[in-house]
Amino acid sequence: MLEQRLRQGQPLGHYRLIRLLGQGGFAEVYLAEHIHLNTQVAVKVLHTKLVDEDVLAFKREAQTVARLVHPNIVRVLDFGVEDAIPYLVMDYAPNGTLRHIFPKGQRVPLSAVVSFTKQMAEALHYAHGQRLIHRDIKPENMLLGSNQEALLSDFGIALVLQSQHSHSTQNIAGTIAYMAPEQIQAHPVPASDQYSLGIVVYEWLCGTRPFQGSYTEIAVKQSVMPPPPLRTYAPDIPPAVEMVVMQALQKDPRQRFADVRTFALALEQAVQQVGMQQDLSTVMRPQSAPFLPSLTSNTPPTFMPAPHTAPTTSPFTPQPYTTHTPPLQQVQPPYPYPPYNNQPVFDPSLPNREQKGFYLSRRALLIGGAVGVVAVGGIAADVIFTQLAHPAQSPSNPFTQVISNIQQPGGQPTAELTYTRHSGQVLIVRWSPDGKYIASGSMDGTMQVWTADQGETKLSVRSTVQPVQSDDYPWSIIWSSRKNQKLAVSFVDGTIQVLDANSGQRLSSLTTPVSPVVKLAWSPDERYLAAGGSDNIVRVYQYPEWKLVTTYQEHTNSIKALAWSPDGQTLASGSEDTTVRLWEPLSGRTKLIYKGHSDSIGSLSWSADSTRIVSTAQDQTARVWQVSNDTTLYTYNAPGGAPIGEASWSHDNNTIAIYGGDATIYLLDAQTGHVKKSYFTGVDFSLSWSPDDTHIVTGSYDKVAKIWRMG
Repeated sequence: MLEQRLRQGQPLGHYRLIRLLGQGGFAEVYLAEHIHLNTQVAVKVLHTKLVDEDVLAFKREAQTVARLVHPNIVRVLDFGVEDAIPYLVMDYAPNGTLRHIFPKGQRVPLSAVVSFTKQMAEALHYAHGQRLIHRDIKPENMLLGSNQEALLSDFGIALVLQSQHSHSTQNIAGTIAYMAPEQIQAHPVPASDQYSLGIVVYEWLCGTRPFQGSYTEIAVKQSVMPPPPLRTYAPDIPPAVEMVVMQALQKDPRQRFADVRTFALALEQAVQQVGMQQDLSTVMRPQSAPFLPSLTSNTPPTFMPAPHTAPTTSPFTPQPYTTHTPPLQQVQPPYPYPPYNNQPVFDPSLPNREQKGFYLSRRALLIGGAVGVVAVGGIAADVIFTQLAHPAQSPSNPFTQVISNIQQPGGQPTAELTYTRHSGQVLIVRWSPDGKYIASGSMDGTMQVWTADQGETKLSVRSTVQPVQSDDYPWSIIWSSRKNQKLAVSFVDGTIQVLDANSGQRLSSLTTPVSPVVKLAWSPDERYLAAGGSDNIVRVYQYPEWKLVTTYQEHTNSIKALAWSPDGQTLASGSEDTTVRLWEPLSGRTKLIYKGHSDSIGSLSWSADSTRIVSTAQDQTARVWQVSNDTTLYTYNAPGGAPIGEASWSHDNNTIAIYGGDATIYLLDAQTGHVKKSYFTGVDFSLSWSPDDTHIVTGSYDKVAKIWRMG
């Protein structure tokens, strides 16, 4: 970031950059002054460089955004590209963001919630009428203008990403904590912005977002779990208000309100109907708020708008709504968990529907960057097709191998193999130490081991708990460091199995005293297996006897990450209590507590020489730190403020791979933290290096695992 900070005081186009206002993973924002007019503006300098063909696309689409003129939208006044770096010039909002005014964890007065929601809804309704979907609604993108009006910003970020990634990234631009299920699947519609605004309103009303956890956990919960009732966190919320918010958060966009303006109107009417003309409580009044808008005193109508009917030919066509609000329905997971059907535990055969054909769905192609089609500002993007080679099907090799024959645009990696044998989201992938196998765990309830060169399934295993439960999917997979093809898998139901990948045999199993989550780590000498869970405890077992030798109880919240040092001397455990603790595996003595993060830990990875750790957390950062004295060497900030996924150190100790939460894998120089390369790979939950560090395998939201060549 040092290079960008040096811009302060320098000219950029017709503007002089005065001081840094804020920064994130995508851009830095400066207060600037027009050189000739002496007018103050905000200049957003993007952290990217555009190639020649992207410059024209950026300018064309920036013109579209600049035509947005609305009292609740930050105007784009100018744009340019200097030394291949794009920048946007916007109105300066002197009062900062609504996130700054109402920090995380603070409830917002009900009158302010209604006022802000109405203003944001009007801005979005106008944008939707211009055939623009914002895709990144969150308090950080809502500003407070000089007249105390709420202003929606950052329409421009998605369009720059679209230019970079040939129209694929825009589909999934956004922040996972506020992202609608269909947007995660790369199919945003105007109702996706309504869902995101609903998450914001939920957070304002009770002080917390409905879904917490790692990037993967939040994405899964957004897709299949109904949000906790608002009154779980704020019992004083009127039921009518809660019902409106829950309707906006329906998983099916057709079950939300007819449009975002109707949602805002319904919220206002719900407040008025219960006679709430004042704030819920004076204790909710923030001391830092520069103003507290009042509710209007209009006579409330006699009905509450209900969800619209199924969409017609265009998602932008206004839909009718009825005068009846149906009760909220529990959302069922879209991925059924496979029954046993009296099959053996190790079942390499595929379900019948997968044996009938070996073609990736359109969604799979879109997520993976093979096909992208977007309509933005009325401009339809080109469709890019990849040639797919399907291997001959034979009784001896009935498995899928999909090879991409074209290099992805913009220097993107080639997906050399796509494994399509899972029927649910692929939550975790791990490459074996000898490079021969890959293990993948999915929401379909199975952990599958397959060959890295052909995608041939060697074994498939499920939890031993019967009957099948809704929470018995794999959550952690770890290979032994020795090249004997032994691996351990834990399921969310608390069971652990140790398997031999070559023979397909279950070597041993254990039912732990903790559920629903267990994280695993194996000692390099294969003598001990550590398991950490939601009871805040890490247990170290002697393997294969399963003799409990250590119980580490120093964390105050759930264990979210676990990693054994390559030298075998130290266990690192990361927790929802925001700390990483380094401790001796056999004695349980704490050696060091790292407190560099401010939110739940997501992943941990050791350097090959056992001297450093890269940790990711829900504070939207990855931090590389020295284990000898807990010194933070450098910090990587998530692009766009998105939660970061996994980070993994390469075997040669030179590179760190990080999933940035924006459908992109970033390769960092392990010594300096500088981004060496970035690759658009789609919405991924997990990543793992090949032993020779030439490839990375990813597990995808779209039910596939892909092997990518790096470089």
